[in-house]
Amino acid sequence: MKRLLLVSAMLLSWVLFLRPYEVLAQKKPTNKTELEKMMEELDPEEIEMMKKMGIKFPDMSMMSGDFDDSDEAKWQIPSRDESRILRAKKVSLNQAELPAYLKNVHSSIAAKLGAARTSSANEMMANTPNVGEKAHLANGLWMFGMPDYAILVLGNAVQTAPQNPDYLNNYAAFLTMAGAEEAALPILRYLNSRYPKNSTVLNNLAQAWFGLGDLPTAEAYLDSAIRFYAYHSQANLTKGIIEEKKGNRTAAAEAFKKSLKSGYNPDKEDKISELGHKVTPNDLTWQPPLNEDPLGLVHMNWPKYPQNVFESEALEKEWEAYSSEINAQAESISQRNEELKESFLESSMNDPLARLTGGRMDGGGPITQLVFAPKAQALRRYYEENDERFENQKYEELVEEINARPEKLYYMEQEVEKQITELDERFKGKIGEGSSDADRQAYCEAWNEIQSAYLRKVNTYLEEGNAKWIDYHRKKLSREMNYNQFTLLPEEYEITTLTSKAFWLGIIGGQEVEFTGPNKFCKYNAVPGRTSGKLADFYDLNCKEKSTLYLVVGSITLECNKMTTELDSKFLKFKIKENMDTNEIIQGSVEIGFDVDLAEASELGPVKAELKGELSGFIEFNGEGITDVGVKAGAKATFGSNVVSKKDTNASLGFADDKSGTFMGAEARWGWNSGPSIEGKGILQGLTIK
Repeated sequence: MKRLLLVSAMLLSWVLFLRPYEVLAQKKPTNKTELEKMMEELDPEEIEMMKKMGIKFPDMSMMSGDFDDSDEAKWQIPSRDESRILRAKKVSLNQAELPAYLKNVHSSIAAKLGAARTSSANEMMANTPNVGEKAHLANGLWMFGMPDYAILVLGNAVQTAPQNPDYLNNYAAFLTMAGAEEAALPILRYLNSRYPKNSTVLNNLAQAWFGLGDLPTAEAYLDSAIRFYAYHSQANLTKGIIEEKKGNRTAAAEAFKKSLKSGYNPDKEDKISELGHKVTPNDLTWQPPLNEDPLGLVHMNWPKYPQNVFESEALEKEWEAYSSEINAQAESISQRNEELKESFLESSMNDPLARLTGGRMDGGGPITQLVFAPKAQALRRYYEENDERFENQKYEELVEEINARPEKLYYMEQEVEKQITELDERFKGKIGEGSSDADRQAYCEAWNEIQSAYLRKVNTYLEEGNAKWIDYHRKKLSREMNYNQFTLLPEEYEITTLTSKAFWLGIIGGQEVEFTGPNKFCKYNAVPGRTSGKLADFYDLNCKEKSTLYLVVGSITLECNKMTTELDSKFLKFKIKENMDTNEIIQGSVEIGFDVDLAEASELGPVKAELKGELSGFIEFNGEGITDVGVKAGAKATFGSNVVSKKDTNASLGFADDKSGTFMGAEARWGWNSGPSIEGKGILQGLTIK
């Protein structure tokens, strides 16, 4: 009898060499002194390089001593401002009065922001004479961190099309997020009178009243928005803030969880934990969905385990060939890994900032963000907190079983040897020189049956134990690769993938199998091998999911695990140099939808947060940038009332949909939802309407 452990020493030593790379989290400054200290620690050349990339550094001379970016500042409730509330209530608009009001608001904003910015905004609009393109440009400017220009451009567009509910809603949302809630409220009340039960309008009304400190009114509108869309990201976020203020910690945590479900934001996650509640993987929504088997491990194959002596010889040859193939793949993986490590280290040493950001040093190239990384890290953390204990227990049980295996196999061997000894005693004197053909045949048949029974017993035991070990590592590797694909840059991910592939080859190649051929005392016809097929290949991990938003001012591309933003070269000169409001914190989200069945905006009002059309997407952001994003093509609406029967099949789609990607153009409708505003923040704070 022969037992093979098929993994080579070379493979075992290599798979244990490389650990996956981790994404490093940087601590944020919480006060002016700490920020000054961090700035002093930066190398001047690094600062210059980062400035060329478009990364802003605050002017320390402009910062007040009470700079506060703490959690308390993020979640504070604005004080009730009676004068602004009164101004907001005084203005009630009808359709005829709306254009004049919009003109007054726009001119007041232009005066506050100054002639230079107004002139730049006009220059931006010079090449976009169409009102729809202007509105789309405004969306892009806001997304690219230029809210003042976005407000000026959309203020111009909304005057041209004062009855377009998308433009009106988005303009009001911009005003609210910029600190001019009292200017936004007359527009929102007008929209609500025309389009009741619209969750986007109701949320924006709530956020505007919240910003003015009128909590009872804000909460009434929040409840209405949530009634129409239970998982409204921004409405639930503000609802949670208010519930916590009341002392209702459980209700607050539930609201934050519903908000988290629709749009990930690490601030929400932290708040839920602070309230004494736990977040689970079920509280996170992935778009695009996670691949449960990213490496294709479930279809990897190996030869059969022999169940009798007659198939043992052929299958032993198959297992030996299988082992050789695994070792060949491992060697190829090792060579590729060495090439990647050398390239990775060289790029890191020569241009570390470009590698970390994915951008060019001249600021003209794309900037890559691992936008899903925080959510993936959260998923990993929750798994470790909630399930790691059970996984460790399972692992320990498997290791215990493997450690006990030699003893169990020893007793199986002892049993079969005892049976063979008894067989030899039975045929003593009958087998050997001069034995009859009948005796030889009887002995061989008995011997082969004993050994076949042993093979069935031992290989069933080994196969079941190996299957548990393999299944445990298959699930663990797949889970780790799901985390890694969203937290590592491409080169790092490929290195980690090679590590995982090599480790998996070691696992499946390390199976113990027992082989025992038929008794050689007799002659038999050769038994053909049961060919199990060539070792299956790993899945190709090249990303095939790609969605691009074209925003006039630039583009945002979502490609599986990363997001790349690129500002059009002609807009680079408009990047804001001075920091108008160092304490500005903007929170919100936007829903993007297009469908040939989508009704005209004038019929059903602004795009709702619950919209799910033929092509839909969402973007969630806070004061630090985009925190979650998703684009999905090919799914018809399942709920919400923004989708109606096909009305105009000749409508221009505004995007191309093929196997390689999805592209949203100017025809897509955008619905902005403002988030909870912070007292005393915003570029339009203190705006006076003429």
